[in-house]
Amino acid sequence: MKQTVRLERGLKILVSCFFGLFLFLPLARVLQEALLSDGRLSFHLVTELVGTDKWLQAFLNSFCFALSVALVATLLGFLLAYGLHFTKLAPYFKQVVERFLVLPMLLPTITYGFVLIYSFGKQGLWTRIFGRTIFDIYGTAGVFLGLLIYCLPVTFVLFNDAMHYLDHRFFIVSRLMRDHFFRGFQTTVLQPLLKVFAISLVQAFFMSFTDFGIPVAVGGQKVFITTLLYEYFLGSLPDFARGSVIALSMLLPSILSVICLHRLQKIPVAYEPKKTLPLKRNRVRDSLFAIFLSLSAGGIMGIFFVMFLIPFVASWPYQMQFSLTPLITFSQDPTLRLTLQNSLLVAILTASFGTLTAFLAAVFTTRSQSSRGLVIDSFAMITNSLPGMVLGIAYLLIFSGTPLHNTLFILVAANLVHYFATPYQLAKSALQKMNPNWENTAKIMGDYWLDTLLKVIVPNAKITIIEMFSYYFTNAMVTISAVVFLTSAETMVMTTKIKELQHFGRFTDIFILSIILLAVNSTMRMITQLITRRLKSNEQKIEKNTRRVMFNRNTDTFGSLRKIQR
Repeated sequence: MKQTVRLERGLKILVSCFFGLFLFLPLARVLQEALLSDGRLSFHLVTELVGTDKWLQAFLNSFCFALSVALVATLLGFLLAYGLHFTKLAPYFKQVVERFLVLPMLLPTITYGFVLIYSFGKQGLWTRIFGRTIFDIYGTAGVFLGLLIYCLPVTFVLFNDAMHYLDHRFFIVSRLMRDHFFRGFQTTVLQPLLKVFAISLVQAFFMSFTDFGIPVAVGGQKVFITTLLYEYFLGSLPDFARGSVIALSMLLPSILSVICLHRLQKIPVAYEPKKTLPLKRNRVRDSLFAIFLSLSAGGIMGIFFVMFLIPFVASWPYQMQFSLTPLITFSQDPTLRLTLQNSLLVAILTASFGTLTAFLAAVFTTRSQSSRGLVIDSFAMITNSLPGMVLGIAYLLIFSGTPLHNTLFILVAANLVHYFATPYQLAKSALQKMNPNWENTAKIMGDYWLDTLLKVIVPNAKITIIEMFSYYFTNAMVTISAVVFLTSAETMVMTTKIKELQHFGRFTDIFILSIILLAVNSTMRMITQLITRRLKSNEQKIEKNTRRVMFNRNTDTFGSLRKIQR
């Protein structure tokens, strides 16, 4: 028993030390760089930089774009989810629309910008089809559209999941009460989803404010806080001190966003299985939503279609004949193949160690009486409020010149910390639903803590663990914000290679890399969905067999009692 206590305590200390080394020390280094001058505390750089027009313009651009995109993405995400749940459209049509809407989540944001250029630029696909420039892709229109494509899948998924728990019986009650449409819509749909609306707004704002890929691709002459940060650290004249001040300024909206999310998560919401009732057919409603859903899904596919076209054209836009030369040339470039290997290795290691770390942290929080649970919760809150670029800069400052610098391990650590919050919350939610007395029962029976964890806790959380692994893997494949500061020629991953290829104008290779990224993430998504379905099917079979056995036992017992009575 003492060995069990030591093992549990040792793992807790190990998790705490990991976050101390790879979260708090790097952030402390950023603070030191920004606020210390000649060994003394000084706010000179802060007041100097914040007072400049360039920083103010960059901050206002990022803030205004993030706010406007969050509002539009939340509204569209709600309407799209509503159209899938409350219309009598064909199920197959709804499945196709849903898959198209979540497609951008499987690609890096820097690809969005290049896709927009080749779709709506002066020589873009749709510009050539319509014979005129539809809008200027560089600047306001391009950044807004790119950020909207980036945030829309997330807001749609939030509303789509939440609507699974809306009880249709309240609609019947509303009709019996003779509520008019808008009052019934407010009480049965809007009010139960108020928390989701708030979370969607905050999440979309945070994503837009901290994104680097889209502004750097189609920002044009507009300066954003993320591009300004990149300029100070990796520009022609690096200035780490002022760059650190910009990094600190990025934390302010992020911290406010996470505080709002933390408060929203405390709002109690009763989740029950949805009681579905047949929807009343309404041809006008169904037709309008069919058009809206088709335009939304078709618009996304129309924008990304050019990504699948360019690699099979001899030379866009001058030689439009079909050709496999770009693919052959790509396959012969050893550096591009190396980046694919690095990306896969980093994603697999991130998913493996990240899932293990997040699950253990959730176990310590929910399945033990230790006060370290509050500490781990604070870790999750900080990582959720930390922009990836700030984390990458912190690692660049503290690990430069150490054996960890320019290694794949530092990329894995950055991804693990950056995306820790969501897998941790997934595991925590799943563990809280389990019987809290399992560990006590195991202790009474003489089982060790590790045996209980491996034989009881883990088997009951298999589906959640698979979701955690998939989340880590997908995000590690498409992230650029943190790793853009940490890679070298030997450790370059696909997203940072895309950033490098931009400087040489090799957009065909960029699209080939993007297609490979999409194929890898789609394959991972399909595998995890297949495993999840099989596990759920097995659980249903076991539950059905258990009920059958219990029914037979009760029947036999009842029959035996009747014989005794006779």
